[in-house]
Amino acid sequence: MFLSLFLFVTSCVTKAQDESVCTAKAPSEVVMGQQFQYTVTTNEKGTVLDTDFGKLEFVGGPSMGSSTSISIANGHTEQTTQYTYTYVLVGKREGTFTIPGVSISVDGKVLRSNPVEVRVVKAGKQSQQEDQGGFSDFFHFEWPDFNFFGGDSRSQQPKSKSESVEYKDEIKKDDLFVKAEIAQAEAWQGEAVVVTHKLYIKQDIKGYDIARANYAATDALWLDRLDLNYGDESTETIKGERYHVYTLMQTAAYPLKTGKVTIPKLDLIVRIGVPAVVKNPFWGNMTTTRAKDFRLTANELSLKVKPLPGARNDGKTETVGHFDISASISKTEVSANQSVTLTVTVSGNGNLHHIEAKDLNIDFPSDCDITYPKVSQRIGAKGNLVSGSKTFKFTLIPRSEGEYFIPGASFTYYDDETETYKTITSQDFRIDVKPARTPFHQDEEKTDKPKGKVYKI
Repeated sequence: MFLSLFLFVTSCVTKAQDESVCTAKAPSEVVMGQQFQYTVTTNEKGTVLDTDFGKLEFVGGPSMGSSTSISIANGHTEQTTQYTYTYVLVGKREGTFTIPGVSISVDGKVLRSNPVEVRVVKAGKQSQQEDQGGFSDFFHFEWPDFNFFGGDSRSQQPKSKSESVEYKDEIKKDDLFVKAEIAQAEAWQGEAVVVTHKLYIKQDIKGYDIARANYAATDALWLDRLDLNYGDESTETIKGERYHVYTLMQTAAYPLKTGKVTIPKLDLIVRIGVPAVVKNPFWGNMTTTRAKDFRLTANELSLKVKPLPGARNDGKTETVGHFDISASISKTEVSANQSVTLTVTVSGNGNLHHIEAKDLNIDFPSDCDITYPKVSQRIGAKGNLVSGSKTFKFTLIPRSEGEYFIPGASFTYYDDETETYKTITSQDFRIDVKPARTPFHQDEEKTDKPKGKVYKI
């Protein structure tokens, strides 16, 4: 199948190496009381440290997605990926407001997005310059512009005014639809729920991709796109009609409120490869495969959300699931001012997306410089569970000689199987720090810290 070939090809590409960038954008003009999207884009995956939306009101987010572009030149294939963090905001009064920005940690570096100005006007007074394309009330997931069908996959127009395309497919409006599914009717507040969207189509198709996918805005859920192995196909018979079924997308939905919660509809554009004849007055007619867009809307789903016993009241959602924790250290003997890497990994099933460095409760020695960790994650759906791992790499630089004690990382979560809170702890480490190899300058003030000091926290 064509999709299987594509997945093989992408495994052979190389990634473009660029400087880390962090940019933000929003509509320059919005209507007072109407929700709009504020999107931050980076070229490397990172972790959001803090947000500042100024005097605009936060509604929901971030929804996180990625887009990938692939270029081929002189036999070399290069892949570039961008990561997006989309928030839904609203302006409650007229005026021009500045969104200061978002801070994101990427590979231990802290990036700050650019300030963005937004003008809030009353309904009926807005200019006609902003085109929201009917998607202004949606969480938006960016998708790759996969070049499945030749030419520019982002445009369905002929390459020249004299050229025309005649589609030869027999796909009618009722021949395809998208269906949303969840495997459970109840969940704990903060528990990860896997939402699967499947494409049903009567015809056998040559390939597909998602040009755009958007959830209706909600403040009752946190939505995160999951890694998915594309290419799975099955068949189902519905009311005597046979359909080819493809898994389009899987999302982790984390309930933020209790009671009845609606998982919103998904509005998306599916791009399908269909037979076509390209008519050119110079070259004549050519039979080929071209992309054709179909705009579809999936169904809403309902979920009953139960409150956790003794839930915290500091505004943070509890981590729910079942987890393990492990840790390793790069060196146990170094000289002062040399770096050591402490790696902590949390793995298991549950809302891994929400685990932050501060949740690990590591008490570092006071005489160590600590960088904000490099965070990586691999999170997908394993059956009906959100499963994977999240890794934090801390760089430690001890400044004085002695023995340093690094206590184990400690992490507390709610186990939804036993319905109890559990705390897991990684192993402790000791680092033997020798005198610095490079002596201090003579004019520097000497420290009076005793040799062989043990830093017990």
